[in-house]
Amino acid sequence: MRRTASAAAVMAMAAALLPIPATLSSASAEPDDEGSAAPVVVDRITPDAVDEDSTLRVAGEVTNTTEDSVEDVTVRIRYSRHPFTSRDELDEFASGEGWQPNASGPEEEFEGELAPEDTLEYSLSTPVEDLGLSSYGVYPLIVEALDGDGEAIGAQYSFLPYTADGDDVPSLNLAWVWPLMEDPQRADDDTFLSEELHGSVGAEGRLGRLLQSGAQVPLSFEAGDGDLVEELGLGEEEEPTGGPPTAGEEATAEEDADSLTPEPSEEGSDEDEDSGNGEEDEEEGEEGEDSPERTEGVPVTWAVDPGTLDDILRMARDEHEVLEDLLAVPAEAEPARHDQAANEAAQVWLREARRALAADTVVSSPYANADLAALLRNDMDAEAEASLWLAQEAMSRSLGLEADDSFAVPAGGLMEENVQELFAENGAHRFLLDEEAVPPAPRISTTPTAQAPLPASGAEGDEEPYALVADSGLTDVLSMPSSEPGESALALQRFAAETAMIAGENAGEDRVVIAAPEAGWDPGPEFADGVLEATDSLPWLSPRRLDEVELPAPEEREDTRQGLTYPERAYGEELSSTYLGQVNDVRRDVRLFNSILVGDNDPFRPSLVRLESVYWRDREALAGATRSVVEQAVQNRMEDVRVIPGEPVTLASSTGTTGVLVANDLEDEAVYVHLSIYSENSERLSVGEYTTHFEIAPGAKTTVYVPLSARINGTTTVHVSLQNADGEPISSQDTLIQVNATGLGTQALMISGIGLLILIAALAPRAVRKWARKQSARANAAAAPDGADATPGTGGASAGGAGVAATGSTAAEGAENAGGGSDGAASAPEETPTAAEESSAGPDTPAGAETEPEGRSDGGPEK
Repeated sequence: MRRTASAAAVMAMAAALLPIPATLSSASAEPDDEGSAAPVVVDRITPDAVDEDSTLRVAGEVTNTTEDSVEDVTVRIRYSRHPFTSRDELDEFASGEGWQPNASGPEEEFEGELAPEDTLEYSLSTPVEDLGLSSYGVYPLIVEALDGDGEAIGAQYSFLPYTADGDDVPSLNLAWVWPLMEDPQRADDDTFLSEELHGSVGAEGRLGRLLQSGAQVPLSFEAGDGDLVEELGLGEEEEPTGGPPTAGEEATAEEDADSLTPEPSEEGSDEDEDSGNGEEDEEEGEEGEDSPERTEGVPVTWAVDPGTLDDILRMARDEHEVLEDLLAVPAEAEPARHDQAANEAAQVWLREARRALAADTVVSSPYANADLAALLRNDMDAEAEASLWLAQEAMSRSLGLEADDSFAVPAGGLMEENVQELFAENGAHRFLLDEEAVPPAPRISTTPTAQAPLPASGAEGDEEPYALVADSGLTDVLSMPSSEPGESALALQRFAAETAMIAGENAGEDRVVIAAPEAGWDPGPEFADGVLEATDSLPWLSPRRLDEVELPAPEEREDTRQGLTYPERAYGEELSSTYLGQVNDVRRDVRLFNSILVGDNDPFRPSLVRLESVYWRDREALAGATRSVVEQAVQNRMEDVRVIPGEPVTLASSTGTTGVLVANDLEDEAVYVHLSIYSENSERLSVGEYTTHFEIAPGAKTTVYVPLSARINGTTTVHVSLQNADGEPISSQDTLIQVNATGLGTQALMISGIGLLILIAALAPRAVRKWARKQSARANAAAAPDGADATPGTGGASAGGAGVAATGSTAAEGAENAGGGSDGAASAPEETPTAAEESSAGPDTPAGAETEPEGRSDGGPEK
């Protein structure tokens, strides 16, 4: 193996840049199979910007990704002595489809065989002065590997910023927006869609790495020995979600803040008044107290989604449920869940975030990055408003600080005038926008400054509204792959090249460019750290705080941008009216649930706003499944306020009282409900007066006593339901109670039995006497002499007359008794009632009277 890196050979072989066809495409620099190694990897290019006294060093690896051995590999640099003339040329060159530089730089040869999947390391270096670069600018650079036959193995395209002698380097102000945003991670407040966020907040997770890199100071992702729950205040009672703060609440907060500000002494006041600038000094002091101060590193503005912070806080606070593979479950089935303990990594992340973000400016998107444009277009203004005040609440809960409300962060950096007006009504006059929203003027060929005036919406107050436009080219560069081997080095070189090109444009020295990665930015840690270090070290970059970037005075402004634009494609990307209608269906159930809560609590409001996030724009299946989970959660919570079914009720008399047990199984909400009870057959069974409305504390039960009155013996169904104050039932089905009236049949039997006994007592003595007289008459007839005439004789006449009179008397008495005459009753023998009868009826109890105590039925307690 031998190495050649002769500067003389480089200069001898160097030639001017020629517009020859490309011999390598961008695909040649990529691996054949996804996940496999690239043939050529550039691990390091130093320095990232060179001057005439520098030594360029390029190091990396070459891998044989073919199935055959490769002989005599050569790694070399190709470049051009002429810089790019526009930013568009950077894109063309990086694609590998345009012209190719033909100046040869240093090379390294490796004799022998490189077997399949084997790797060799290379290191190329040369004094920059030997490259013959002409002036300040960005130059193309290719690192390529060839086999012994001159066939290409692979190549990587990169850039070489050059500052010449370093004495006349242009300057560019660069302000950073550092995102801490995640897609909505919960359905209802206690249910996470997956465990993605659990990993993201760890030291190696996406949000963990972004926090560490953006802080630019060492952070600890170890829990330590302290009690994080107590330290972060996670064990404190969380205030229920209600509405936006009222004017009175805001005034109270301001008064509290004022009470903490010490009053100046009279002596100090006099001195300030004498000096003539005391008011100015006081204002500067207040700004100094309110403005965050970073002591080291590059100032960044943290752009956070309060919905993400709220998800992390819920994950850190307490046990929660996680859904398992939501989309794999059929629509009609309930997704599987498992419980997850409070997440320690989330607790640590919150602790470090509170520490890091307090040193910089913090701005926030609407809660869960709500699709404000779609909401306002569908007359859902209240929901759009809710996303803004929910964001304020979530910021305070999770970080203990407030976002700078003078900034607005529309989703995707796009907005219409109505969205601007909504933000302005909530105090914003600075809008972080994408270049598509405020495009450069057609005649402009250079990069315009980030500030651009916006039309007044009538709600900004004294502040003139203006856009702070993120540079789309830098956004694309920051989205370059940077996690696999070699990707970070190439992405850092492209970042240096892009900013050097902007700085080199002849467009004035006061320009500000904003670097704002996309919301879901997932850089490799080396790249994330590197771009901030480069901002501080590259000679043409001057870091700026975003909150210090002001709109130039009218006389100093240049007409470099068009007006506020809402692209045609953005309309089609908004959440559809059909989808928002389905969310409104869930909202109706939520409104019904809220109508029974004591106070103005709205616990499902964050869940609904999460369903209105721009995240669901292109995720129809997942959006539908998540919406179903929320809808079921609302129904489950509604069913926690219920009538507990009891056993069938038996009335042992015509009237009675039964108890209806109502439970509030909600652990954190008191409810106020109306109880509705009616009989299915009011002619058979009627319901008396009862307590119709009442409040139930969280987790409590109450019994309502209901009087019943039966008119006819038999079974009747009573319907019981709970309603809100407007009479709307909170359950689709009533609770049914079977009432069986049996007391009326018992009374009838008792009356009939008593009447029969009286009749028997009246008629039996007379029947006995009649039977005795008949027996006596037969005996007399048998004792008379044969042939004697019984009729005429004195004895016979006397006996016969007596018999006739007795018979007539008996018949008359019987007739009187049968007709209810008093004589029959008086002639009846008196019968003494039994002890049981006395106990049952008593002397004053009428026949058939109920023996149960009044107001009792079926053993129930008396009201």
